[in-house]
Amino acid sequence: MARHSIDKARARNQLSPRREPYWGAPIERGLFLGFRKLERGGTWVARLRDDDGRHRYHSLGYVDAVSHDDAVKAARAWAKGVRVGVDTSEVQTVADACRAYVKNRRREKGDSNAGTTEGYYQRTVYGHAIGKVKLVKLRSEHIEGWRDELDMADVSRNRTLATLRAALNFAVRKRYVEASRAIEWKSVAAYEVTSHRDLYLDRGQRHALIEALPEHTRAFVRLLSLLPLRPGALAASTVADLDRKLGTLRIRKDKVHAGRVIALSPAAADLLHEQARGKLSGAPLVSYTDGSAWSRFRWRDPIRKAAKAADLPAGVCAYTLRHSVMTDMLVGGMDTLTVSKMAGTSLAMIEKTYGHLLHKHAADAMARLAL
Repeated sequence: MARHSIDKARARNQLSPRREPYWGAPIERGLFLGFRKLERGGTWVARLRDDDGRHRYHSLGYVDAVSHDDAVKAARAWAKGVRVGVDTSEVQTVADACRAYVKNRRREKGDSNAGTTEGYYQRTVYGHAIGKVKLVKLRSEHIEGWRDELDMADVSRNRTLATLRAALNFAVRKRYVEASRAIEWKSVAAYEVTSHRDLYLDRGQRHALIEALPEHTRAFVRLLSLLPLRPGALAASTVADLDRKLGTLRIRKDKVHAGRVIALSPAAADLLHEQARGKLSGAPLVSYTDGSAWSRFRWRDPIRKAAKAADLPAGVCAYTLRHSVMTDMLVGGMDTLTVSKMAGTSLAMIEKTYGHLLHKHAADAMARLAL
């Protein structure tokens, strides 16, 4: 096979355009750098002959953007990865890695888990600039810039960053990219945020929040202020889940403890009865303006804006209401088992998050037993 002086720009300019690259002298044993001449400019191509005699090819970029010396370095790095098992034939970009991870989640964890994960990527990766970045060229600056531009609260940015990291780490485990690349996303620090479980709104603050909301949002948020539910669980409830005679609500869909039945306070029962009036049994119990179910992006921004308008602490979100209701239930004397069942969480989580309240309540009770 003819060898060409493709390291020299003058020699490259004299070559005729063709699909087959012009190959230079071997970079090292079994590794070659080639130049594919186009009508305008050209691209670098690496070729590696493995131990079985098969040839692998890898595009290294346009000559105008990548010098010959840089192409040689990139070819060596690619060959090193291939020799240790890295395979970039199918998964090359950040979006490719995310799709591969979703496919794995669907196989390992089921459609629900995969659907939630894919939702993150559809909103924040697919169709965005970062999705087109090749894994071998991904830098911490790319990730930081992408994260900072996300239109969401810092706690949500951290959650979205963690979901992207999961896909990138999966790409490393599957050897779609070298393990050394992981330092780029591991070095991106999460924002320091106040946990929604550290924020408590008293009844007056919750009332102020509701009053500052748009009219169409108030019923949904008021119910979150009356029930210890995750907002997604309330959004998934249908008219059929409400038992008007018993004053109960069946929680069909939730992160955990789906299918449980909770008792309703008179205020919550009245509001839910009002929301159910005139609807079919399969309709959303608390519906959006067009009759469809609520979603995170429908309640997130109104709550954020209303909290600011009501001069509430920074970081208030839908989960703040759940925490506030659970706090009131426990401080009011409701036993932890009942609270955990209604909230759909474990006793261990109750003790971990609300233990200080329980201990104070116990100490006050013991003090009343003094002779």
